[in-house]
Formats: sequence, structure tokens, C-alpha cells
Amino acid sequence: MTAGDVAEAPLRRWRWEALTGSTAILQEDGFRRLWLARLLSHTGINAVLYTLLVLAVGDGSGASIKSALFVTAYLLPSATLATFSGVLVDRLPKHVVLTGVNLLRLGLMVILLVAETDIWTIYFVALLLAVASQFAAPAEAAALPQVVTSEQLTAANSTSNLGGLISQAVGFAVLPPVFLNLDFIGTKPLFFIAAVLFAGASALFYGIHLLGSRQIDLDSTIDGVREVRKQFAQGWDMLSHDQAAYMSVIIFVLASTTSLVGVTLMPRFMEDTLDIPVRNSIFVFLPAAAGILAGLRLVQWLERRAPRGWLVGAGFTLLMASYICLSLTKPFGAFTASLNLFGLFDPGPLGETSARIIVTVVFSTAAAFSFSVLGVASRALVNERMPVEVQGRVFAAQHVLTNLASILPILLAGLLSALLGVEPVLFLFVLILVAAAGWALADAASRGQRRAEAEEELEY
Repeated sequence: MTAGDVAEAPLRRWRWEALTGSTAILQEDGFRRLWLARLLSHTGINAVLYTLLVLAVGDGSGASIKSALFVTAYLLPSATLATFSGVLVDRLPKHVVLTGVNLLRLGLMVILLVAETDIWTIYFVALLLAVASQFAAPAEAAALPQVVTSEQLTAANSTSNLGGLISQAVGFAVLPPVFLNLDFIGTKPLFFIAAVLFAGASALFYGIHLLGSRQIDLDSTIDGVREVRKQFAQGWDMLSHDQAAYMSVIIFVLASTTSLVGVTLMPRFMEDTLDIPVRNSIFVFLPAAAGILAGLRLVQWLERRAPRGWLVGAGFTLLMASYICLSLTKPFGAFTASLNLFGLFDPGPLGETSARIIVTVVFSTAAAFSFSVLGVASRALVNERMPVEVQGRVFAAQHVLTNLASILPILLAGLLSALLGVEPVLFLFVLILVAAAGWALADAASRGQRRAEAEEELEY
């Protein structure tokens, strides 16, 4: 190491801590490979899914219904694959699973490159991408405790979410707008770029030696698959006996459902409330990245002052309040447009549309901040409290619950928004999901009390 290296090291560390509030965890080789691989794969999948959503919705009428059908088609595989994927992730080396998933994604990009992107091709590819995600999500989440220590879990989750933020910025805000708005380029080059990203992710995942041997124990894997429901039930039973981890998963599921309903209503919200084309919606919601970054920056500071379970609850409360405010964009926008500080303007300096955009930016940023804090705290809590050998099943259960819990609300939201408008429907669903969270908390507390009473009786 030279004197120049020594001089530059503190500067590099300060820059990283300025973003995540963490130590230089990327110096850990296993975590660095996992982080880079996730960055590449998530950038590719975000860009492809956003592009497919825009192509499926189109510019015609019925945007909310079309988006609801597309999101539902993407979520449907969870109904049949979640138990299988969770057990398989726990039985197989996770880097082998993740390598295979990204090779499958690479193959799907080849299909998009050689086939016409008609509505049936779009839905077919979206369905198979959803199948791949059933294995990728629990494998990535369960891999984290294998490449870092327990003391590094919060920093690792925060840093992972920073990678997710970067992949969202590039995958949503950079790549799709270029290829969707420039008709002479088309979407084929985007699918080629995604294929390259998936290939790079496959190579990186395969090189993470800490995730296990490349040898596959076929006998153990076959035994696990034969008893897939029993194996999955064991993981869920362990989760349900830990009230803090159980409620963390349930709250995350409800928060994710709220976000998916918001995504479903986004096309109609853009057209009816903001009067902006759907394909340019990313520019309105891009500032929300600042909320995600702030959440990642503050979550460790908050964790030192409050338990993770409290952070999950506070994040959920702020998230619901933010969506309530988004459902009131029109009245908030009217109030903002009427502001005329010091009487310098007549009427106010903001028009109705620009005022609504500002309101949307403010509350979507607050929602992004709260979901960022909630997500890091929830995942770190489960990583800490659940045994590593069942975490694949736990995160698969979380994934399937999110998808199954979201299908009916998404379809109803798409249909009702066409009849009642997007704002009242969003308001209604937020209230329903808040009530569901209250019921789940009361039920978990009641079951915990009954379990404690039963254990006391056994002692006597």
C-alpha cells in the first residue's frame, strides 16, 4: 500500500458512510460479489418489467385494468411454486440457484430479441420471469447471513438496499425512457443490455464460494422435494413461534401489498390526476429515490435508539399516512396552488398541475423513505432471529404471502378505479390494509398469550 492509497482510504470510507451510514462492508469479498450480482440482475429485471408494463398498458383506454391484469399475471406463479422454491433454496447451494435463475432470464431476453413483442409474448415472458423470481428472492435474502456476521446484518441489508436503489434508478429512470420515447431505436437494444446484465450476474453469483459447494446432494434435494409441504410447514411453524419475526413478515407483506396496489393505480393516477403520459411517469417518481437514500442513511442511527420491531411498526405507520396523503392529491394540490406568499403573485405562482406534481413528489418521497426503513429493519430482524437453514422457506413464505395477498386487491383496485376514480380507491384500500395489520397484531398477541399459558400448565 502506497502513501497515496493511505491518504485516499479515509476519503473512500467517508463517501460510502455518507450514503449508507455503514462501514466499508464491500471490502468483504463474498458480500461484494453478492452485492454486484444483485445490482446487475435487479437493474436488468427492473428495466425489462417496466418496459413490458408500458408495452402491455399502451396508450389506449383502460390503463388501470390493463396494469392490474399485467401485475396479476406476474404474481400468479407464487400460488403454486412458493412452497417448492422455499424448500429447494434451503436444500441447494444458493449460488447455484441464483446462477440458474439468471441464465433463465438470459434465455427469456433472447426470446424478446427474436420474437415480436405482441401482447401474448409480453405476458408469456412476464410469467416466466415471475417463475424465476420465486427462486431468486428467497435465495438472495437467505444468502446474506452466509456472507456476513450477525453484527453486520443491518449494515449489509442497508447496503443491499442501496444497490436496489441504484438498480431502480438505472432500471426505471435511465434505460426504459430512452428506448420507449425514441421510436427509431425501439426496445430490442434494451433487451440486449438486460441479457448482458443477467450474464454478468450469473458469473458473479457462481463465484461466491461462501454460499456452499458446487456439489449438489441429489438424494437430500429429492427427499426435501418429496416432503415439500412438510418442510415448508416446519419453517412456517418456527416463524409463527417467534412473535417479533412473525409480525415483521406480516407487516412487510401488507406494506408490499400497498405498494403493489399503488403501482397498479399509477397509470390512471398519471393520466387522470396529473395529466401526464404513462411512459413519463418515472420522472415524477424519480425524486422518491432521495427518500430511499435517506432511509438507508438513517436506519442504523434509528436502530441504535429503537428496537427493530418498533422501526418496522413506525415505518408501516408512516407509509400508510403517505398513501393516504397521495389519495388526497387534488385537495392538497388546490391548497398548494392557492398559496401566494407576500402577495407577490396573482394568482399563486403554481398552476394546478404543477402543484399536484409537487404534492405527489413530496408524499411519494415520504412513502419511499418509510418503506426503506421498514424493509431493512424487517429483513435484518428475520435474519437475526431465524436459523439460517430455514430462512429460504421463511422468505419464500413472505414472498408468496405478498403475492397472494396482493392479487385480489390489485384486480379490485384496477376495476374500481375505472368506476370510482383512483383517489377514493387508494384511500379505501389503505384503510383496509391498516385494519388487516391491526387484526394480525391482535391475533399474534392472543396466540402468544395462549401459548404461554399452555407452557405454564405443562410445567405444573
